[in-house]
Amino acid sequence: NRIPYEGALRLLNEAAVKTRCPHIGLLLGRMWRVPDLGLLGELVRHSPTVGAALQEFVVHHHLNSEGALAFVVDRESVVDLGYAVYLPFAGSYSQLYDGALAALASFFRELCGDDWAPSAVFFSRSAPTDVAPYRDFFRAPLHFGSDVCALRFDVKWMAWPVAGADPQRLRLARKTALAIGDATLVERVHRTLRTLLLHGRSSGADVAQSLAMHRRTLQRHLRAEGTTFQQVLDRVRFAVAKDLLE
Repeated sequence: NRIPYEGALRLLNEAAVKTRCPHIGLLLGRMWRVPDLGLLGELVRHSPTVGAALQEFVVHHHLNSEGALAFVVDRESVVDLGYAVYLPFAGSYSQLYDGALAALASFFRELCGDDWAPSAVFFSRSAPTDVAPYRDFFRAPLHFGSDVCALRFDVKWMAWPVAGADPQRLRLARKTALAIGDATLVERVHRTLRTLLLHGRSSGADVAQSLAMHRRTLQRHLRAEGTTFQQVLDRVRFAVAKDLLE
């Protein structure tokens, strides 16, 4: 069953308070497995390589999330796999980000083996009082107060074959995903803007190009959905600014 994205954030934060466990997001995230992603998990699990699995994960992430996106940044010798919220929220994002990073690491270990570890982990949050649970789980250098929330790993893992991948099940999962369709235009603009902001870009021309449409066409469609490009941009910038200030 699904709940609204903001409801998931509130639930995580309330759980941390009620349990008096400041790293409950980490504990919950490390329990996730690829099959828990549903259709998205099928796309990941039956991709031929880790790199192809990550591409499916990023492209089809909207199937599982209406408030954040997964992204991959190729830095030549290393790759960053990250998670970024694009919808404003009145409370803290910390538990969500902890859970997302732990889940991503769990997915990697499922695909590459339990010995897999990132070369570095970046948290867009201040350092917790006790970093031991994070150090024990990730087994990598931890960087708090970062501009992004991401796992960094050696580029060699992109070519790692996914054991037991079934091409037929991958084709079926892709067909099902295609039948479901893409996210709404407003959500696609949210996601595109958040991705572009990671690279210091946010113009209407950049967004229109990423969505393969003319800027005027983009503006017209957004007006038809009751909003404007500037309103969407302001909302995404607000979410990013709040995250950085926190």
